[in-house]
Amino acid sequence: MAVIITFEDLGDKTEYTALVRHWTVADREEHEKMGFHKDWTQATEQLVALVATL
Repeated sequence: MAVIITFEDLGDKTEYTALVRHWTVADREEHEKMGFHKDWTQATEQLVALVATL
């Protein structure tokens, strides 16, 4: 799996984009079964909380 994360300054806010590329459909399906989306959302929320403290 490869992940590309970008941040774009939009003036009063920042756009955060995460692009995930799985090597195969089977890999993607396995990651989905393991809770990929839930865990990715949790990681993003933790990043937002961290940035808010700066």
